[in-house]
Amino acid sequence: MELLTLYLIDDEAIILKGLLETYDWENMGFQVVGWARDGEEALPDIVEKKPDVVLTDVRMKKMSGLTLIEKVKEQGISANFVVISAYRDFEYAKKACENGAMAYLVKPIEDEELEKTMGEIYQKCREKKFKEKNYSLWEKILLEDQDNFLNQMVVKYLEGMVEEKELEELAVSLRRQDMMTNDFVVAAVGIDIARRIINQKEFNMKQYALETELYKKLKESYQVWLRKTQDGTLCFVIDLGKEKKTASLKILLKNLQEEMKGDMISALSGIGTGIEGMKNACDHALELYEIAAEAGAGTILMDNKISLKSLPKYSADMETQIISALRKGDKEQLKKAFEKFLYVLPESEYFIRIYLRRLAVRIEFAMEEAWGLTEGLRQSFHNFYETVDSVAITKMVSILYQLFVRIIEWKSTAPKQVSDRYFQEYIPVAIAYIQEHLQKEDLSITEVSEHVYLNPVYFGRLFKNEVKMSFKRYVQNMRMEKAKELLAEQEYHIAEICDKVGIPNASYFSQVFKQYTGMLPSEYKRSVDG
Repeated sequence: MELLTLYLIDDEAIILKGLLETYDWENMGFQVVGWARDGEEALPDIVEKKPDVVLTDVRMKKMSGLTLIEKVKEQGISANFVVISAYRDFEYAKKACENGAMAYLVKPIEDEELEKTMGEIYQKCREKKFKEKNYSLWEKILLEDQDNFLNQMVVKYLEGMVEEKELEELAVSLRRQDMMTNDFVVAAVGIDIARRIINQKEFNMKQYALETELYKKLKESYQVWLRKTQDGTLCFVIDLGKEKKTASLKILLKNLQEEMKGDMISALSGIGTGIEGMKNACDHALELYEIAAEAGAGTILMDNKISLKSLPKYSADMETQIISALRKGDKEQLKKAFEKFLYVLPESEYFIRIYLRRLAVRIEFAMEEAWGLTEGLRQSFHNFYETVDSVAITKMVSILYQLFVRIIEWKSTAPKQVSDRYFQEYIPVAIAYIQEHLQKEDLSITEVSEHVYLNPVYFGRLFKNEVKMSFKRYVQNMRMEKAKELLAEQEYHIAEICDKVGIPNASYFSQVFKQYTGMLPSEYKRSVDG
């Protein structure tokens, strides 16, 4: 844990001594680097040591806390102030906050209030330092490599971290005003995820080769920016200028598909104009890519005449309703859900076939995961995939519906599954993983379910049935139990314990701990020690 520097000031000797000797500042994330009896004495020391935080009395004889804050600012020192005041000096404290003080404490200072306030100050200061560090880094990048900086900002814009206006202002400052009127198209590409399951090393090699080869070829003719999504999908944002031509791009993608021996999944969006159009194109390229990846379509090339906003949306809600009906074995619910699914299908036969294939894939995986399908049902799904692009749509709709009915009939006559087998195989492994990774603040049900190779929704239901509480509640309870163990050892400061249990905010940790045990961490520590 990184300690911030702290400077203490109070003109009452007994209070200053108490501040220095009574409190465990290191446990709160601070290292005391100096102290003084008044603002006049403290000012040159603060200018020299430049502490992160100054804790000062607001009313002092030689120089008040208010004057000290002003003097420090005049010296260009960016220290953060926390002021101490008596009840009668509330107006002074209020004035100090108006002048930039981050918080104030009222005498006599209560231990809990001090710990809470300083915990909040610590977090704010860390965030402020992080932002300042990042800002300096961005300035350096901008000066040294404008193209790379612009690429980074385009990526942040596409991920929703930068506003359109901010990117426009940057484009103007870099003399790239043409971005506001140029046409853009986005190619979303990647290696079929199935290759990762078969051979992780080969998958990584092909993904790297695809990225480098496609980027190299695109750069020969276009201004290109590259965004990588969290799941590894490569989004090439291509500046077409004023030319609404994508024929060469389509040929390039198809040639690469052949070179990759069919392992490449790709989607090319329609054309978007300006910065907003760029984002729309990226969003829709990813939608098309997801469809291509899940349906095994290989490559989807969007017709440029189709409006970006008219791209049909896959109905995940209808899919969920169908899965629910199959799990319940309810034919009537299946019929209603399937009819709703058909009702929201797009007019384009091209997309209807893709969505029927995607639905079949999702259902097969869900049912296989839940019960394990018979060889006959697996073969039926395989036959469906083989014919979905060649047989009349009405026929394929009927075949798929009858296949779902067969699943319900098979499930109703098959021997009852012993669900405990799933619990025995997966839940202990998941619990062990949770206990090993409690220090991760962002530990999620998705991460744990992926570790045991189960769908997050299905895993969540299994977990709750076996453990008798939700995943979120279980993780929080385990964190509190771990915290109790660490507190009992008397070797760790609160800040260290917070890091070890994945709750870095000390104030929030104390709140959760009290809800769980009925005591603050400091109280629990004393009770164990006593």
